[in-house]
Amino acid sequence: MSEENTNKDAGDGAADAIAVTAIISLIVVAMYLWLGGMPS
Repeated sequence: MSEENTNKDAGDGAADAIAVTAIISLIVVAMYLWLGGMPS
């Protein structure tokens, strides 16, 4: 039973890492577009 919990936690950790990476990437792209549209 302990082994099943370890595998489940590893999968959750990978999903969390992918989600955080996607959110940060979205924020960076949004800031790039926003700042890129400002007059210089």
